[in-house]
Parts: sequence; structure tokens; C-alpha cells
Amino acid sequence: MNQEKGQNPVSRRRFLILLGILFAAVIAGLAYLKQIGIKTINRFRIRSIEQNPAFDPDTWKLTIEGLVNIPFTIRYDELLRLESEEQISDFHCVEGWSVENVKWKGVRLKVLFDKAGLKSEAAFATFHSASGLYSDSLSVKESLEPEVMLAYLMNDEPLPEEQGLPLRLVMPRMFGYKNVKWVNRITLTGIQEIGYWERFGYRIDGVSYP
Repeated sequence: MNQEKGQNPVSRRRFLILLGILFAAVIAGLAYLKQIGIKTINRFRIRSIEQNPAFDPDTWKLTIEGLVNIPFTIRYDELLRLESEEQISDFHCVEGWSVENVKWKGVRLKVLFDKAGLKSEAAFATFHSASGLYSDSLSVKESLEPEVMLAYLMNDEPLPEEQGLPLRLVMPRMFGYKNVKWVNRITLTGIQEIGYWERFGYRIDGVSYP
């Protein structure tokens, strides 16, 4: 009995030491996360593999190329004058979080496709980021779905830099990695091109977990 009583203070001290180590680790982890800058903007958790590309409204252009009859580029001011629409839709991240009721304004892909005139063999569209590092693709049929657009306004304001200024793809029924930011080039192809995260195992359909 005396031996058992003598061990209790040791066990208690060990427990308190372990608890202190755990607490310190949690504090250090929170400090590290703050240091590396996980931002939240418009209720979105900002994550990116690339730096925000520079945007100059006087020189920026969107290029439509590939399997089209009339390849063309369009300036930012010309883009803003195209027929536009607004919508409210939800955004879903593959990491498990969502943002409901996001208001977007932009251009439907049909407007640009009609202007370019798609060739009969054009079946897919690849959306390229201005950095040249990131891209992803949709079928032409998916691109023409009612809630798909190239947005330049979010919640009645120009897109924040971290969220794709000046132009981003909005595809509400697919996970966020399909919603390419900083779009400055769209290439029409006959075969679907594999996107950045899809090379690491993410699903090309964008609607189920990798």
C-alpha cells in the first residue's frame, strides 16, 4: 500500500509534464499556421500553389485558341462589355468545407464559344492560369451548363487578387480545384487534358473525392 501511494505523485507529475508538452505543441502549431498565412477572404480559405499573377487592366487579354474557326483575344474592357449574367451558387472544396450563396457576375462560355466558332471536333476546353503553372479542363458540354461562367465580380466587387482577379472559372457542381483562377487562356481540344491536381490523383470529373 505504501509503495502504491508513493508512485502517485510521480504518475501525476508525468501526466502534467505530458499535458504541458501537448499544450506547448498546440500553441506552436497555431503560431506556425498563423505565420504561414492561411487566409480567409469572403469566407473562402485561400490556398494556392502559385503566386498571384500581376494584373494590368490596360494590357490584360483573354485568348481563345485551339479547335476554333476564329481564334481571338479580348481585352479586359471588351470583356466587361460582353453580355453578362449574375448568379448565386455554392462553392465546395475537396478538403471538406463549403461557402454557400456566393454571388457571381460574369460571362457564360457560350458567348465566347459562339464568337470563336467551335470546330466540329472540339470536345473539351482547357482553362489556363496566367502563371502558366495551373490548368484544368471541362468538356464543352460541361462548359455550357447553366451555372458555369467566367466570373469577374464576386459579391458585387471585383475579384480579390487571391481569388482570381481578373477572371476565374465558376463551376459550382464540381470541387474547387476545377474552378481555375486567373484565367487568361482557353484552349479547345479534341481530347481532354489532365489538370494540375489530377496529375496527383484527383478525379477529372471533379465531383467525387480523389
